[in-house]
Amino acid sequence: SIAMGRQAALQQLIATVQRRWGTRALRRLGEDVPPAVAALPTGFAALDAVLGIGGLPRGRLTELLGTPTSGATTLALTMLARAQAAGDLAGYVDLSRTFDAEIAVLLGVDLAALLLVRPASAADALEIILALVGSGGLGALMVDSLALLQSDYQDATLLEQALRSLPTALSASPTALVALTQLPYTPAYTRALAFTGSLVGHAAALRLHVAREAWVIAEHGPPGCHARISVLKNQLAPAGGDAQVLIQFPEAAP
Repeated sequence: SIAMGRQAALQQLIATVQRRWGTRALRRLGEDVPPAVAALPTGFAALDAVLGIGGLPRGRLTELLGTPTSGATTLALTMLARAQAAGDLAGYVDLSRTFDAEIAVLLGVDLAALLLVRPASAADALEIILALVGSGGLGALMVDSLALLQSDYQDATLLEQALRSLPTALSASPTALVALTQLPYTPAYTRALAFTGSLVGHAAALRLHVAREAWVIAEHGPPGCHARISVLKNQLAPAGGDAQVLIQFPEAAP
């Protein structure tokens, strides 16, 4: 009947909206609370607690922002190592060509089991990311840095197209996809923001900002820093909130 057809069309629309913008964006008030989103624990108890779901969301995009020396990259590599230790296959897309294998090993990353991707072009990078997510085999995938692609008009167009396809690919995937974004933005990216805003930030279900608050110089043990991780956006739990964490930087053997 016409009524049943309209009901089916409405259900399909609701499912599409929830897949792209999260279940908190649209649901019937009379419905039960949707089941919890699977999470990848970060290994930092305070951060897992403030995120509301126990870690980084699987099947969603997380953006991790921070200035150089804030500890954001160390935090990301530590999360990657802990994901591997828990049995997840992990990958790292090195668009910025700054992946430091020695530091990664010191933080516990198993290089022999890590998928390291260094694509030749933006088109290759985005195609590989979608393929890895769609494979269903990765538990964690770090990308450094999708924001670089927005500095170029053609690359930004490809990025926008890929981000439209990403929610569908992620929705059926166990992958916690994390985009590392370095602050301050490059001048070219800042100009792009004036016209389109942050494409990655808009697509992300979770945005975290890492800010270093104090260095820790220990007489015994590795150096580190106390950092504040602020939840700028969260589609899966109440937004806002901060977590205080201790990020330790590895020291190479003498």
